[in-house]
Amino acid sequence: MDNRNFNENKMNKKQQKKELSSFRRSQLAPEYTNLEFSVILNKPEHAANIGAIARLMKNFNFEHLIIYNPNEKAEKIRSYHTQGFAMHGKEILFNAEIITIENQIDHLSGFKELMNRFDIKFATTAKGMHYTNIRRLATFPAELTIPVSEEPLKIALIFGRESHGLTNDEIEMTDLVLRIPSSEEYPTLNLSQACGIILYELYKKIHNLEIGRGPKPVLLANKNDKQMFYNLIKNLITNIRIRTYREENVFFAFKNVFERAFVSKKELNLIIGVFSKLNSYLKKRDKYED
Repeated sequence: MDNRNFNENKMNKKQQKKELSSFRRSQLAPEYTNLEFSVILNKPEHAANIGAIARLMKNFNFEHLIIYNPNEKAEKIRSYHTQGFAMHGKEILFNAEIITIENQIDHLSGFKELMNRFDIKFATTAKGMHYTNIRRLATFPAELTIPVSEEPLKIALIFGRESHGLTNDEIEMTDLVLRIPSSEEYPTLNLSQACGIILYELYKKIHNLEIGRGPKPVLLANKNDKQMFYNLIKNLITNIRIRTYREENVFFAFKNVFERAFVSKKELNLIIGVFSKLNSYLKKRDKYED
């Protein structure tokens, strides 16, 4: 490697350190800062699922949990056993709003009152695969468009009972139905699993994500990094005496492959090192031949 390439590589390492110091793996996109999401579990039947959902909410940065008319008592929902399922989502479990309906005749009126607290309501269903029930026509979470609002916007994600989900009457009080694409033979997922998939899809939509791996993130090679490599390729093509009519095709073959790939800075630096040594070797060979 000549002095110019050595200095460029040295500068490149300094730039990498600077980028690493300011790197964040994910952050809420600025256009979604006015959105407030609440996960609503409508008449959940098992405290373990509630705990697991609290954990999933912690995984994907959702904080507000509402447990509406649960089968289990509040003591069981916040019990030590349920905390085991919540893990680091315990504070979400402890801070959850639990709404109990004494007279089950009032279930729907209470549900309507709860829905009135939100600007947008997303219901979930395992049904809706076939067009036999217009009320259950559903969209996939990946296709969902998240609204952007200058004013605060409250959004509810509503999940139904483990045994038979949300009723038609409950779905009518919502704005949109979500369904996870799954096997036609057995489309129903466990409540916490379904919640996790939908929260994951939403997390991707409202966050700016970068490739990263724990405290040592993977920084992708940028245009300048790749250009350094392309210059080496051009030199190599000249040094190995590729026939003139093939030079351009060989160069673009390399360039096309690397433009399609997600190459990290570290990977590209290692590759550049190999090609630099190869170029140096060829120059020495030519010198001796002369």
